Amino acid sequence: MGLLILYLGTALIGYFVGAKYTDKEKDYSWTNKVTTGCLILLIFTMGARIGSDERVIKSLQTIGLKAAVITAFAFAGSILGCFLMRKFFRIDRKGVKIDD
Repeated sequence: MGLLILYLGTALIGYFVGAKYTDKEKDYSWTNKVTTGCLILLIFTMGARIGSDERVIKSLQTIGLKAAVITAFAFAGSILGCFLMRKFFRIDRKGVKIDD
């Protein structure tokens, strides 16, 4: 519960700071680099934490198989959903509405 409060508090602080100090005329290209750096640090930290857990390492094959099955079904479901939506809204492959 404490981590959830920490996460939400950090997100709210970031929102208010960003909303207050946003200037449309300034160039904020450095924020992409900071965001990418923080994301890399987060992924590295998560990988190190998961990799140090013996139970995870021992069940890696099972986890990988389950992840592959979930990925395959998610991929197939996305394709099927797009196909059905295009048929429902009568849109061709190029995104142009088909007239009757």
